[in-house]
Amino acid sequence: MVHQAKDGSFAVVASLFKIGNEEPFLSQMKDKLVELKEERFKGNQTAQVEVGKINTRHIERKTRKYFRYVGSLTTPPCSENVSWTILGKVRSMSKEQVELLRSPLDISYKNNSRPCQPLNGRRVEMFHEIADKKETGNKKKKPN
Repeated sequence: MVHQAKDGSFAVVASLFKIGNEEPFLSQMKDKLVELKEERFKGNQTAQVEVGKINTRHIERKTRKYFRYVGSLTTPPCSENVSWTILGKVRSMSKEQVELLRSPLDISYKNNSRPCQPLNGRRVEMFHEIADKKETGNKKKKPN
């Protein structure tokens, strides 16, 4: 999720994904993504499809760990001084969902992500909440 403030600054909240089970949040938009793909292939370069109401309970924060750093956007124009927050829990999505998300894109945009950049002195911070017994009902685990 990318946010641009009135002053032009950017903040990104990101979830990492691996190929695996279908992602429930994206499943809700399957028909709309197909509709968007069809509009694009009809030649509508600025096609937009209203998604409507989406149940967001599947994207609730289910992690107590996250990472923060100042970096840049991963797609053109690769703007710098972006405040990144990356959630610690790796989610999964199916190969079909990946292809569905990519399907409305013009061929020149399907592989336009920026390659990994060196840290260049950047500081990456990790935040990790520790749950207490009252909150979880479980005892804290000892490290191995």
